Amino acid sequence: MNSSKRGFTLVELLVVIAIIGILIGLLLPAVQAAREAARRMQCTNNLKQLSLAAHNYHDINNNLPNDGYFIVGKTNRQHWCGVLAKLLPQIEGAALYDLIDFNKNYNDANTNAAAAKEKMTAFLCPSCSQLKSTGGGETDWYTTHYYGNGGSTGLRPDSTDVKYGQLTTRTNSGEISDNGLLNVGYHRNLSFATDGTSNTALFFESSWNDYQGFRGWQRGTYVNNAGADYMSPNNGYWLSCSVKYIKTAFYINAGIQAKARGDSSTTSGTGRFSPFRVAALWTSHHPGGLNFSMADGSVKFISETVSDNVFLSIGSANGGEKYSFESN
Repeated sequence: MNSSKRGFTLVELLVVIAIIGILIGLLLPAVQAAREAARRMQCTNNLKQLSLAAHNYHDINNNLPNDGYFIVGKTNRQHWCGVLAKLLPQIEGAALYDLIDFNKNYNDANTNAAAAKEKMTAFLCPSCSQLKSTGGGETDWYTTHYYGNGGSTGLRPDSTDVKYGQLTTRTNSGEISDNGLLNVGYHRNLSFATDGTSNTALFFESSWNDYQGFRGWQRGTYVNNAGADYMSPNNGYWLSCSVKYIKTAFYINAGIQAKARGDSSTTSGTGRFSPFRVAALWTSHHPGGLNFSMADGSVKFISETVSDNVFLSIGSANGGEKYSFESN
């Protein structure tokens, strides 16, 4: 009786290892894609909930929340915190809303700064790992990956010389538009969207880890010159936080494309206006584009190949442009 035992040869073992390696190589991208699909779905749901919250706010107040502003040298400091802070009661954040004091600075240690240290998962895309503010002095503040659409600026898509109306050009972060549903100072009603709620954006995602403009989720727009306010906007420099604006240079995934080209954050001496700061705003880790919501409550995915004409048109609520998301 032959009692000898036959084992694997070295060649057979190497073949098995190679096959396992090939299978892992084939399966891993599929697993990663499935995980990203789940994250993107959660991001979509976050934007859906924000849109529903804005509609509930509108039902209660007959208008949408405005972005905050702060007037240095005046006693009237209402509406300092931004759109997201004002929507807290509509997204089961009533307790946190009670901590906000709209009559104090955004960085008041006992109220607004303390609120910013609370993590709001409803404001965070799971595909982005940058969860904290990158602003100076905003230690341990949580950020947001979703921003209200304040409207479009620059040249209209159907003209070579006519610009969109705007509140001011004197700003640290791009022109301040006056054609968005979520705006500085003004409380817009949905009836302001004469282009139709299905043709007007409400919230956009910005969730790229390398974006240099992440700030506390509670912050709103403010002006920093004494005596300046949103009714006399050119009297001061402005900074927008929870609401952002669209212009041609702010195209989808500009930051990712700039990084692929090897551009630095100080390319051509532009500093804070470089693709990694302002122009990188509309950028995400979802392959090929990002999520956004329309004023009718629908959530869509906007591709990085979208036409500038379409992007500007859906940013403007009442521009009467001939372009739409469906016609892209």
